[in-house]
Amino acid sequence: MCHLRPTRPRLAGTLALVLLLGLLGPSVGPLQAAPAPQRTRFELPSANGRGAILLDLKQRRLTQFREHLFAAEEPVLDGEGKEVWDGEQFATVHTRDLLFDMYFGVRAEGQQQWLTKAAVDEDASGYLAWDAGEQGGTGIVAMVQTIGALRATTYAFAPQALAAGGFVLLLKLENTGDQALKGVSAFSLHNFHLGYGRALRPWDVPKDIAANGETLVYDGAGNIGRFRERGFAGVVVTRALGPIAHRGVGPGADLFKLVDGGLPQDFPDNQAPIVAIDDSVSGFQWNLGDLAPGATQWAGVAVLHDPDPIPDTKAQLALDAFVAGKGAKALLDAEVAGWKALQAGVTLPAGVEADEAALLRQGAAMLHMGQVREDSYYLREWLSKDGEPRRTRFKGLDDQPVVLPAVVKHRGAGAILASLPPGEWTYAWIRDGAYATAAMAALGMGEHARLALEFYLDAEAGRFQSWDELKPYAMPPYQISLVRYHGFGVEETDFNSFGPNLEFDGFGLFLWALRAHEQLTGDTSVADARWPEIRDRVANVLVALIDPETGLMRADSSIWETHWNGRQRHFAYTSITAARGLCDAAAIAARVGDDEHAAIYKAAGEALRAAIAAELGDRSGAIAANSEELALGEGYWDAAVLDAIAMGLFDPAGAIASATLQGLDEHLRVDAGPGWSRNDDRWDHAKAEDLSPWGSDYDSAEWVITDLRGAIALRLAGQVDRADALTEWVRAQSQTNYGMVAETYDELTGAYKFNTPMLGFGAGAYALALAQRAGDFSDPACGAYYPEPAIGDTDTSGSSGDGSSGGAETSSSSSGGDPGATQTGDTPTDGVPTTDVQNEIGGPESDTVSTGGERGSDGGCACSSGPRGRSPSLAMVLVGLSVGLASRRRRIGQRPIKP
Repeated sequence: MCHLRPTRPRLAGTLALVLLLGLLGPSVGPLQAAPAPQRTRFELPSANGRGAILLDLKQRRLTQFREHLFAAEEPVLDGEGKEVWDGEQFATVHTRDLLFDMYFGVRAEGQQQWLTKAAVDEDASGYLAWDAGEQGGTGIVAMVQTIGALRATTYAFAPQALAAGGFVLLLKLENTGDQALKGVSAFSLHNFHLGYGRALRPWDVPKDIAANGETLVYDGAGNIGRFRERGFAGVVVTRALGPIAHRGVGPGADLFKLVDGGLPQDFPDNQAPIVAIDDSVSGFQWNLGDLAPGATQWAGVAVLHDPDPIPDTKAQLALDAFVAGKGAKALLDAEVAGWKALQAGVTLPAGVEADEAALLRQGAAMLHMGQVREDSYYLREWLSKDGEPRRTRFKGLDDQPVVLPAVVKHRGAGAILASLPPGEWTYAWIRDGAYATAAMAALGMGEHARLALEFYLDAEAGRFQSWDELKPYAMPPYQISLVRYHGFGVEETDFNSFGPNLEFDGFGLFLWALRAHEQLTGDTSVADARWPEIRDRVANVLVALIDPETGLMRADSSIWETHWNGRQRHFAYTSITAARGLCDAAAIAARVGDDEHAAIYKAAGEALRAAIAAELGDRSGAIAANSEELALGEGYWDAAVLDAIAMGLFDPAGAIASATLQGLDEHLRVDAGPGWSRNDDRWDHAKAEDLSPWGSDYDSAEWVITDLRGAIALRLAGQVDRADALTEWVRAQSQTNYGMVAETYDELTGAYKFNTPMLGFGAGAYALALAQRAGDFSDPACGAYYPEPAIGDTDTSGSSGDGSSGGAETSSSSSGGDPGATQTGDTPTDGVPTTDVQNEIGGPESDTVSTGGERGSDGGCACSSGPRGRSPSLAMVLVGLSVGLASRRRRIGQRPIKP
């Protein structure tokens, strides 16, 4: 993941920890104490793979109800079916937040108030336990408040068994005193916004849409209180759980003031206007009687959204079927049972402590909630208001073209988002998703992992193949997104004044995650069924993207998303993930009997690894961020290179790993926590023109993903105490913040910074670190570490015998591609039988173009431009690598080094 957007800055119990930090050399500081974890995050999400809600413990109310889990559906299309350029980005159909707020109120002993004015017990609040004696492990958020002897606990959750966007909000009232509480009542207030509007940018998704043109209908059939609220954005049904005494609507009555006044007043049972109005509000009242000491009473509502505003009772019938007559407590018990069943299938790494197990289980719940389960959706004929046409690239449930309004079948199911709300990254990045997929496999969530892998193979890809930025690379047809995906499974990127992000690390990460899934679960069904696609549109693409001049992967935007137009670099991280992925592809190819490609991928992976050692090592042997900054002699430190050790490319006890770890400590260690800034871009070349002028506090922050990948690297290197310090730091911070793992910590204070809760870069990375501690993810790439001199020998150039290139000079003829057709969008792209290696890797000359889209003259050059050129043959690439590396091998002492 990601996510440098310099044009817009990101918004941004005490437990004492003393973390002993192992020393790697004289340049590393003395043992230091990490700051005590700080609780700074109070917005807790719940999601069911379709919709998502947010309970804010500071505002003491439900503040968001998103119609989708993800931030955006698909690109906006014009009347010709082309994607629309809005001057800065490709215009996007974003998800709507349908809720202004919702909360409860109470009455007892002749006084009443809204719970938004009662203090929250922050230590008692958080995610409900999945079983007795456990901590967390569910998506059920509990908010505990006390008013005198009355304890009020609000429970909020998106039901896992509800096949729609919806939620349940419950209130448990308990008398903790020794005297009966007289005249107890509960109130609910529901303020949905179902009018015009959509966000234009992903960071605006949490903003409320309009509340114009809403109609309210009360239906009390069967002595059950229900409100149907209808507007441009669809229908929301709110059903009372338990018999109500009164109800109310506004305008017509000020429901808020009735309860807020303090004196006992009932809702007025008034009728809603029969015409559409603005800012409709509804509420229920339950009279619960006297509450004896130790007694409890329950109230609550269940909510369902249907994006189709026309049918009168369809959504109401669906919600009634889900509730099935259950009361508030019974619905909560059923939800807990569902989470208990999920946790029963979770396998924890061996040797975990109780606190670690709690965070792993909450992480499993977060990963589960962050995986899309929606595969179809009703689309109106209008986009954000009446008269503004909506168009789609997707077909109907019968796989035929549709005329909106209609239900379309999309490709989003199985995607894992980078974060849950309120984090901004509610997109499916392949990078985050790969770490999350591997983590799911490690936790025994094999079905989740398989669905994620299948999503990447089913989603629409190849959208950028013919863009001008990639023309020099003769980009072959590809299946894995070069950045991320819209929620409906459409490849997506973002832009700034330096053009798009285009990243090549996803191919290797997919292959790594695929083999991790096979090794950890024993399930080989994905590659068994789809090896030709994986071979031709993933692994072969990696080989085609190797730069014959350097032996590295071609320049791209890579992990930290530097964009293009002069900002692309030969990043180490991209080559690291490619080398590991090709080694894993070799193992999979051998397993399925494709010995020819097994040899090709092993040779290419080992050659890439040799190129990393030869081209990216400084005088000490430390791996630099990229070759361009290394050539300047300074400003080349990047914690992402820790994956060269964590992914098994280099011997953790060898000279390259030792120099890399020491160099990162010298240049990137933060002041507060035990980890590193992600890179040195914020302060390198201060007040001078440099190769990374975009640096910001996003770069200098301490990153959880690099802390946890670094923990793996340190443990492999024998620095066990320090590895434990890093995982313990993340655990303590996360549990202090309700089990939500951060994206970053402030480098000066250690407090949470930027986005939360993270999935692949958060909960998934934590699970991977503990799984590796238990023995997983410890195999060297291609079966053996890169052969290098022992520590103390200055020559780490890669000229170390047969293993340095893995036979990179080997040439091979093709075994032929898949002659069948493959699908990358709703329009098929014909597979082309191949007769030689050149066609197999690079493909024939193609007239495939991107999906339309006009762009402004100042936004880069990502437009279509007709046929692409041929890629070099695989044999030529490997021969070129061998010759190129031979001519470039030199002693590291000839490299410039930062003074």
